[in-house]
Parts: sequence; structure tokens; C-alpha cells
Amino acid sequence: MKRALQTSHVRLTVAKILFLTIFLVVGGRAFYLQALQGDRLMRLGQRQHLKEWTVLPKRGGVFDRGGEALALSLEAQSVYARPRRIQDAAKSARDLARVLKISSSEIKERLTSAKPFVWIKRQISPDEAGQIQNLKIEGVGMFHEPHRYYPQGQLAGQVIGFVGRDSEGLEGLELRYNEYIRGETGSSVSERDALGRRVLVEGVEGLQIPAGGDIHLTLDTSIQHLAEKELEASIDKYRAKAGVAIAVEPRTGEILALANYPTFNPNNYSAASPEQRRNRAVTDSFEPGSTFKTIVAAAALEEGIVEKEDLFFCEYGKFSYAGRIIHDTHPHGWLPFSKILQVSSNIGFSKVADKLKKDRFFKYIEKFGFGQVSGIDMPGEAPGLLRRPETWSGIDLATHAFGQGLSATPLQMVMAYAAIANGGFLMRPYVVRRALSPKGEVLVENQPHVVRRVVSERTARLLASMLQDVTTEGGTGKMAKVEGFDVAGKTGTAQKVDLVNGGYDAKKRVASFVGFVPADEPRLVLMVLVDEPQSNVYGGVVAAPVFQNIARGALRHFGVAAQTAEPIAGPVAEADIPLRRAPKRSSQAAFDTGATPDFVGLSLREAVEKARDLNLKVKIHGNGYVVKQSPGPGGRWDENGMLVLNLQG
Repeated sequence: MKRALQTSHVRLTVAKILFLTIFLVVGGRAFYLQALQGDRLMRLGQRQHLKEWTVLPKRGGVFDRGGEALALSLEAQSVYARPRRIQDAAKSARDLARVLKISSSEIKERLTSAKPFVWIKRQISPDEAGQIQNLKIEGVGMFHEPHRYYPQGQLAGQVIGFVGRDSEGLEGLELRYNEYIRGETGSSVSERDALGRRVLVEGVEGLQIPAGGDIHLTLDTSIQHLAEKELEASIDKYRAKAGVAIAVEPRTGEILALANYPTFNPNNYSAASPEQRRNRAVTDSFEPGSTFKTIVAAAALEEGIVEKEDLFFCEYGKFSYAGRIIHDTHPHGWLPFSKILQVSSNIGFSKVADKLKKDRFFKYIEKFGFGQVSGIDMPGEAPGLLRRPETWSGIDLATHAFGQGLSATPLQMVMAYAAIANGGFLMRPYVVRRALSPKGEVLVENQPHVVRRVVSERTARLLASMLQDVTTEGGTGKMAKVEGFDVAGKTGTAQKVDLVNGGYDAKKRVASFVGFVPADEPRLVLMVLVDEPQSNVYGGVVAAPVFQNIARGALRHFGVAAQTAEPIAGPVAEADIPLRRAPKRSSQAAFDTGATPDFVGLSLREAVEKARDLNLKVKIHGNGYVVKQSPGPGGRWDENGMLVLNLQG
């Protein structure tokens, strides 16, 4: 009995020691995991079972001065895969490649990746999304992302810019006003099961991300379209390298049109080269040539060193100055000051500049805004090139007088002429009127801003009257004349610098014309520049007709009455231009001719109103803005005469 009791005590002692040991081991392990490794294990668990979903905001829209949509944000689906859940990578790759038009080898490489998540293709079309859904491939899914859509295509592409897939503006106004348009990114955390599937999604699905603000531009799409068409026609005709056309409201500094050639479509910006995407109107400098003579004339008149009828001897086309020979295209003898501007005499303006002297000349060059940025609300503006007068050589005073030896941007030149057109005030140009929040609050607003007065009103009026002579018979810019209106302006034909051999290239020229109309009460200042025309190089032949056609169409668009009874014919490209003031056609006329009106880009309200005005039968799918129509714009009606509009956004 005593031995059995001792045995029980031994067993109890061993059991106590064993349980105590286990308790110490478990407790120590728990302490180690909880106290020492707790933070690390918690983070590991969260990575395995919690997922932070980032939701990109819906960017605000971009609209012209009349409310026409230039940029909209729609929803598109992007295809992703979880490689660990793919059963047959080869077959899945073939099926996906057939739908997405991507090589199957490239897709297979992604499907066999060691990564837990890979993108297959971002922002696919609705048709592609439907086909992917029908494939029902385990491990392949789709995610909604905002997609930037430019309903007007290439129209004002360099001005608007474009957006990357992360909803960040990359160029143009999309970049400059990104903080107002983009909105705020949101995120939410959801739980996932062992296979990575979301099991608690209420936080994500209910997440409300504030949309970005809308920006409203000063651009007029009708004038912009006309400017682009006419500029392209001239460049094609003269086999030129590039071109720019800028239209400005002179009293406010509002940019009405800013056209560049080559153009590009921001809907497919990756297909365009940096050369095509460059906004030459603000980033490129050129030697202005004879258009700069107006600045010399303004300075000389303002300083009182010349009067309109003062005579200058033009040396019959050949003049020695500072050891160099200055030539005129046509020889002239004695000419009044107004006449040397009309015929664009280099010799005459060299003599005017010599009377002005370099310090006073330089003062007015700066006052007109050259050698400094204009302050336009667009990225990448160049200041041009202007050297201080103390660095000028003996010949520079003369060559600067006819626009050589210094450089300016097209924007600087058009704003200098706007200062003459509005009575002597240099204005700050701008392309965005305001940015509005989704609630209609003004986030930022641009107002007309006077930089400085550059000349008196008397000088501006006198110079404007002299510039009118340039577009009359005997002047270099007579091809810029607009029937029924007085036009004031100046031609320019500048040699280009030879960057390889130095000096000037004997064959390369920049042809330009800049002016305003009507001359006495200007509604429009317009600069046209054509770079390296081939079959003809003169601004009065290459650029002046472009000015004429754009100005003519713009005046009709504004409803400006002609100053004389002469009829106003339409410009070359006018048949393609939707001018808002044109009389509305009845639906029967549209149906009879087989021409379907263009509804793409209109809001639901605008589409309904337009359909009502045209008395059309319309079937509408979705909400937001019209992204597709059937029949397409300009297409032929079917026998039912029904227009189907698909809206999104």
C-alpha cells in the first residue's frame, strides 16, 4: 500500500513537471508571437487576408466657350489575371489573344508569372469586355477604370493634351489644370478568402469618390476647326513642314483658336511622336521677319521721331550699313514712312531704326512682351531669344528692324498685334475661363488682365490705319483682304538659321501674316505661320490667304455685319465647318439628303433638344454624353429613320 502511494506521488510529480514544461513552452511561444513578433505577423496576415482597393477619381470634363465637350471621362474595363488560379495557361492565352488582339505568347508569359496579380490589357472596348466575360476563364477578371475620351478627336489636341492610365494629366491643359480636373483618389480595405476572392466588399462598393472639376475654355470649336482645316490646306498646297494659327480676342486676351500642324489625336496619343504633340504656338521660337517692322513703326511713332508722311530714301534696293549690304526685294527711291511699311522695305526700316537708336528700340521690344513669357496658362511656354543692346553688333540694329537676329513665339507676336488692335494695351493671354467643382463652385477663374500700356491710343490708331494699306492694292498683304471689311496686318518672310553651317539657309523660309479685322473696331487678331513652304515662300502668298479664310468664317460666325455692301463668300474649308449661327435645317431636309446630324459629345439634354429641333425619332440608351450613334455622323438613314444614341459617363 505504501509503495503504491509513493508511485502515485512520483507520477503526479512527473505530470506536474510535464504540464509545467508544456505551459512554459506554450506561454513562451505565445509571448514570443504576441509580444515580439506581433506587429510583423499582423502585417503578414493583413497582406494575406486584407486588400486595399484604390479607386481612381472621375476626371472633370473640358468644354469650349459654348459648352461643346472636348474631353470627357467614361468608364472602361481592364482585364487582369491571377496566375496561380489559371488551370490551362496555353489555352487561356490563345482565347484571350483572339479577343484582345495581343500575341498569345505575350499573354502566356503573363499568365505563368510568379506574381499574384498581372494586368492583361487596360481599358478595353465594351465589345471586348463582353467576349472576355463569355470566355469564363477561372483566374481572369475585369475591373472598371476611368477612361478619358476626346469626342472631337484631334481638334485642339496640343491645347487639351492627354491623360495617362493613372488618371494623371501628362500634357497640355490636362497637365496644367490637373489638380482641378483630376479629383481625389479614394481607397477602401476589403477581406479576401484563401483564394484571394473578396468576401466583404460593402466598403468598396459603397465608396463615393468626389469627381474632378470641369474646366471651361475660351476656345470656340467652330473657329478652331476652321483654323485647323485652312492651315492644313495651305501646308498641303505648299508642301510645308509645319504651321500655326492663333486667333485672339484683342480686348480680353482670350484665345479663340490655337491650331497646330502636324496634329495628333489624344485618344491615341501613344501613336503620335513628340514632334506631332508639340504645341508650337507657345514652345517654338522663330525669327519673325517683316512682321516685326510693325514694332519698329510703333516705337518710332510713339517717340515722335517720325510722322506718317516723313520721306525716306530707299537707295533703289541696295544699301551699305555697318559694313554690310542690306537688300530690298523690289527697288524703291523716296518713299513716305507709311509707304515703306506698305511695301515692306528693309532699307527704309533700317533707317528708321537708326534714328530710333538701340536703347529706345530695345525698350519697346521689351514693352511689347518679347524676350519674356506671356503668362498664358499652358505648360512649356518659351520666352524667345532677345539679347541686351550692349551685346549688339553694328549691324544688329538694322537686322532687328526687319526681324532678324532675335526670335519670338507665334503667341508673343499675336499678342503684340493685339496691343495695337485694342488701343495700346498688352494683355495676358489665357485659354481657360474657369474651373468649376461638381457642385458648381468656382475653383479658379481667369479675368482679362492688362500687363502694361505699350503705346498711346493715338499711336495705335495711326499705326492701324497704316497697316490697312498693307492689305490694299500695292501692299504685300493684299491676299489677306476680307470682302466687306477693312483689314490691318503685315506679312513676313523670314530666312531660317542654318544650324549646321551657320548664317542663314538659302532655301528655308518661314512665311507669316498677322493682323486684325475689322481694322477700326477689331473683333479678331489672327496670326498665321507656315514653316518651310516649298513652291512659294512669301507670307503674302502662303499665309495671307489662310488669314483671309479664317477671318471671313469667324466674322460670319460672330454675326459681324460687313462694313460695305460687298458679298462675303465662304472660305475654302467652310463646307466642313459647323458654324453655330447657321440656320437650322428641318429633319425632312436631313432625311432627304441622307445626311445624319452629328450628336457625338452632346449631353443627354443637348441631344434631346437637338433631336426635338430637327424633329427626329430618337432611341436613347444610357446616361451622360453621347459616345456612339447609329447611323453615324454623315451616314445614311435606314428605312425607319430612327437615330439610336448610346450615352455613357
